[in-house]
Amino acid sequence: MGWRGPSGQKADKGTIVHKVLEILAFIKQAQQNKLLSITDNIVGDITISDYSIDNLLDVVYNFYATASAHHKWKDKDRLDCRKWVEKTITFNNGMFDPRNRDIVCPEQRFDFVIDKPWAKYVYDTPEGKLEGNLALKGTVDLITRVDDNLFEIIDWKTGRRVDWATGKEKTQEKLENDPQLRIYHYAIQHLYPEVANIMVTINYMNDGGPFSICFEKSDLLKTEQMIRSKFEKIKPVQRPALHKTWMCSKMCHFGKTTFENTSVSPIEEYRDNRKIPVGQNMTKCEQVHHDIQMFGMNEVVDQYKHPDHSFGFYKAPGETN
Repeated sequence: MGWRGPSGQKADKGTIVHKVLEILAFIKQAQQNKLLSITDNIVGDITISDYSIDNLLDVVYNFYATASAHHKWKDKDRLDCRKWVEKTITFNNGMFDPRNRDIVCPEQRFDFVIDKPWAKYVYDTPEGKLEGNLALKGTVDLITRVDDNLFEIIDWKTGRRVDWATGKEKTQEKLENDPQLRIYHYAIQHLYPEVANIMVTINYMNDGGPFSICFEKSDLLKTEQMIRSKFEKIKPVQRPALHKTWMCSKMCHFGKTTFENTSVSPIEEYRDNRKIPVGQNMTKCEQVHHDIQMFGMNEVVDQYKHPDHSFGFYKAPGETN
């Protein structure tokens, strides 16, 4: 529906660190291409032979702190971001400093259709018939070349090494079947079919460091079966279930707020044979779920969809507009 809640401060600090590492990767790529300077959308012009990480961090930090003025930014937050960047680029004698890598592509976007019969869909929407095939869209933090037959994907994480769906720690074994990492391999193999092997390293800079999983082309079938199973489970759903956990009230903006005092009038819900007491409104998530059960998906999407939202649009992480 195109809803966007306010960002969390921890996530914004992660975005700041990501952006500085991204710039360092573009600097190294420019050196490989014998360029003298690059232009970044936040920092502006950067001379390859004359820059400092502290200056880059200051500009990036100030940009996101201004864009996310709903947070109370403190000196400690800036120091945290600097410490996390330093921790990452000095780990194991600079093993994960982008400037010590052979850069293939920083911030590699992918957006491609799965051209298989099972991936086809047809939906009636308020905007008309929506028809096509399942597409994968996303952004990989960094792709580096180990040799001609091996690329390494690097994904930076500033948060905890936790599966937020279960609350349990992600072990090496669990990461080998992690949907995000498998989809990264599937997507990058699609973009670089000539590469025989792809290693995915997810670097939990504040919770355990790097974990690497090696994939080869024979792994693509298992990943595609995983995607197909999830897609076929979701595709026929007309009235999604409401799965409430502790995260709804602690982490999700729409699980913490209501439509009270907005242009959308809250209504009372019958739930478990009782009515919500007068003065207690449903959260936004609860009300949308209730209305879907009552009126169906199309009517609810028509009523609640953000006017600027288009189905299928992908917004890259870190963008603030």
